[in-house]
Amino acid sequence: MTDARGPLWTRPAAAKPEKLTREAVVACAVGLADREGLEAVSVRRVAAELSARPMSLYSFFKRKDDLVDLMVDHVLGEMLVDEVPGGDWRTALKAVLHRQLQVGRRHLWIMGQFGARAPIGPNAARHAEQSLAAIAGLGLPGERAVRLLRAVDTYLWGFATLSGQELEARRRDQLTEEEWRASTDEYFAGLIAAGDLPYLAEAGRHGLMRGGVEEWVADFDEGLDWLLDGFAATLR
Repeated sequence: MTDARGPLWTRPAAAKPEKLTREAVVACAVGLADREGLEAVSVRRVAAELSARPMSLYSFFKRKDDLVDLMVDHVLGEMLVDEVPGGDWRTALKAVLHRQLQVGRRHLWIMGQFGARAPIGPNAARHAEQSLAAIAGLGLPGERAVRLLRAVDTYLWGFATLSGQELEARRRDQLTEEEWRASTDEYFAGLIAAGDLPYLAEAGRHGLMRGGVEEWVADFDEGLDWLLDGFAATLR
């Protein structure tokens, strides 16, 4: 509470509230979605988080869908690499894709949004530019380069969505990585104990559930290599 003792003129001036900006609103909405899921985001809730009037937010967007579009583009900005590696096109492309996976794990709600809306904002454009730069050494015609990247994106977001569902389940159940593994190990052992799931038993728990961070990346890279090997074969 501000000290109200003494004459008005001798008291320190009250701090002025920070001016509300679109960037601050979007960052607040992204943080809220990270903590509680996208369904928790509403204009009224974001305004409350910022100690602002809901109507004041409508100067930055006209509807919640607009806010979500801004949130998606904000996260796409985080997915940009500082510099696309030169040299081998596969190494460069993996650097771009690994960054997407890394950021996607921090913002699990983003996974479902790529199938629900068309990301075409300024950061989406920069991301497309980086992806094209990564494979520029192949010398492909523009249309073929785009088709390669679309195939890769389909694989990436399919993989990330399925893996993200398991991460979301852990977050919802408030389990650590170790607690999740211990509980699901016990469950899996009981599942295959009857012997009527021989192929699943041979594959191990990985045949039903995804692993931790290292397994996540290793699985992704192996599948990506299969996809890129197939494409590379067409270049010959």
